[in-house]
Amino acid sequence: MKKLYTLVLSLSFLGISSLSAQSWGFGQIGHWAQDVAVGSDGNIWAVGSGGDAADWMDVTSNYVVKLSSDGEKLWGHTPAGLPWATATALSVMPTADGGAIVYCTNDVASPALYKLDTDGNLLWETSGLWVGSYYIYGGIACQLNDGRVIIGGLVYEGFFFGIQNQFYEVDASGNLLSAFTTEVDTTDFAWGYWNYKETGLIATSDGGFAYASGNDTHRTLDKFDSDLNSEWNGAYEWMISWEYGYQNNLKQTADGGYLLSGSGSDGGGGYYEGVVRKIASDGTLEWENSYYHGGTTEEGSWALELGADNYIVWTQDAGDNSSAGWVTDAGGTETGSIGIPVINCTWGWGETGMEVWDVESTPDGGYLIAGRQWLEDCDQRMTIIKSNPDGTFDPCIFNCVWPGDANNDGYADADDLFEIGINYGATGFTRDDMGVDWSGKLSRAWMEEDSVYWYILNDLKWTDCNGDGTINDDDTTAVSLNYGLDHPLNTLKTNSGDVPLYFAPDEAVLHVGYNEIPIILGDEISPVDEIYGVSFTIELTGTENVDANSMKVTFNDSWLSTSGTRLSVSKTNAEAKLIFSGLVRKDRSNVGGNGEIGTLSLVVIDNITGKTDADDDATLSFIEAKAIKLNRDEISVETESITFPVESSDNINSAQANGINIYPNPASELLFIENYGALVIDQIEIADITGRILFSGAASTSNQIDVSDMEAGNYFIKIISAGKLITQKITVL
Repeated sequence: MKKLYTLVLSLSFLGISSLSAQSWGFGQIGHWAQDVAVGSDGNIWAVGSGGDAADWMDVTSNYVVKLSSDGEKLWGHTPAGLPWATATALSVMPTADGGAIVYCTNDVASPALYKLDTDGNLLWETSGLWVGSYYIYGGIACQLNDGRVIIGGLVYEGFFFGIQNQFYEVDASGNLLSAFTTEVDTTDFAWGYWNYKETGLIATSDGGFAYASGNDTHRTLDKFDSDLNSEWNGAYEWMISWEYGYQNNLKQTADGGYLLSGSGSDGGGGYYEGVVRKIASDGTLEWENSYYHGGTTEEGSWALELGADNYIVWTQDAGDNSSAGWVTDAGGTETGSIGIPVINCTWGWGETGMEVWDVESTPDGGYLIAGRQWLEDCDQRMTIIKSNPDGTFDPCIFNCVWPGDANNDGYADADDLFEIGINYGATGFTRDDMGVDWSGKLSRAWMEEDSVYWYILNDLKWTDCNGDGTINDDDTTAVSLNYGLDHPLNTLKTNSGDVPLYFAPDEAVLHVGYNEIPIILGDEISPVDEIYGVSFTIELTGTENVDANSMKVTFNDSWLSTSGTRLSVSKTNAEAKLIFSGLVRKDRSNVGGNGEIGTLSLVVIDNITGKTDADDDATLSFIEAKAIKLNRDEISVETESITFPVESSDNINSAQANGINIYPNPASELLFIENYGALVIDQIEIADITGRILFSGAASTSNQIDVSDMEAGNYFIKIISAGKLITQKITVL
């Protein structure tokens, strides 16, 4: 994991992008992603129903979004400058220059094209060049190897003229080159639309294209060469009582053959099945199979080649908070399954999991799934999901929480205490995985349940760090455990301001042994009017003679908090010489004031004889600070640094030089202090490296101290005599 202070890209307000390993998910306000494609530069284009604002009324059916190969949203909008008030985007075709051509139906469902550059700016559209003469019910488009675009779809000329398949040939600049039709032997439009409609149009590796549709008893596939001449057509009898297809149900395989997929219904059993056929390059049927896995809405299937000997078949499977893809062998027989964990709505159409509308291969061997997803609020999302190269997905794609990242900013740090304190005592859903290790955990949103409509008012699933359904002190454990780690949903941090945060040492020197330095927030000139929590990072630079593991911040009872009103954390990164600290109240009340809020403690290293080589300076700096009110408004904080000289050996009073012998060292049971120099000893103390006093007492000429109950480790013994400090490091076995 990256360190806490790494700055990374911010998360868009409108999109939800969950990046983990090489699989990721993108959810955009809207209703569905109709088509998805990978550009030559690895960036991803998608079209469908989406919007740019949080208002669902801004959603249009002609929305284009561009993502990086890692799933980061680069931009998304309904292109400006189009002459159509309404349009439905159906196909997107990335071009070699970094842009893309989009096929849509315009206001009167006439086929139209437009071209965007790499940034989404409109370059041209076909209303000034040509307008399709037929009303295409949907339609689909592909771009051939030489840049030409082929549009194809079902048209209805009237009761006495029946249905036709209409095709347009357009050059790379949008100019119409030719148009032609293929006849369909039916006049029955009601069922004919579903039976005969286009279910796939793809460019083939030989420069031509293939077009899939159907009739009243068969699925059909027509192959055209690069001159648009028909090479062959195939008809494949329905496997079940009724079959039909969707757009994007046709893919080409590495051997030049085809996967033709779609939907089927038993005509009375009340359920749908997915159907797939493998067709050879000459149109010969190699195998066919149907896929039903117990869901009530397994309508449609989308098949894709995973490798030389297997395929993946996705249906609109539902239930168990997941959607499932079914792995098959070369003959179409199921050999396993791949799941996408999804927490979805629990009523209505939302009971479906991830509805698949397109599946496309990616250069790394994995694939993209485009479609729509119903989340906890029972509304849809324009959704794109990327698999790992082996076709699998991480345990959590959407609805993920990372234990310790209570404010969902991508970090586990002191800021996360703020959310725990602000929402202290709130309750909601538990999650299945209550672990606090640093990994994404699938979690249901905390929602307002007693309203007419379910709104996500304040989603606290992140703040419930341990997943037990209650926000309290226990959630701070995950913050402390994972402090300093981040995950890809990160936001930039800023600091600067007016309320001072500074050190106020009693002495301007660090002594060998244990030291305490008060931490002050605010002063008489710039007090804090209202505050609910504060976090900061302290950095040590300079001297090598401070034991970095000993550095610690302790929050005292003060004007800011008491032991009963605060949550706090102090985490030391000894290697980087950083201390991450934070405090937040948990009584939901702001306070005001100024003065000491805590103490920084550290130990300057001494060797066994009481001497040190420490003669350089130590600089302590607040490198990052943030303060908030209960309503999350930030308070400007101004930080400062301070430099201390470190006590040199000349200022150390060694035990032996003062006639004191401390033995045995190391000790396991009794430690003897022999005062052979008849020094007047006022006090003897033993402290651990954090400064905690384990023994304190008056002294006599002969002293013995029982250390058998102390844990094995290093300690400091301090002898105070006539205002002098005599110190020595001891070891307990």
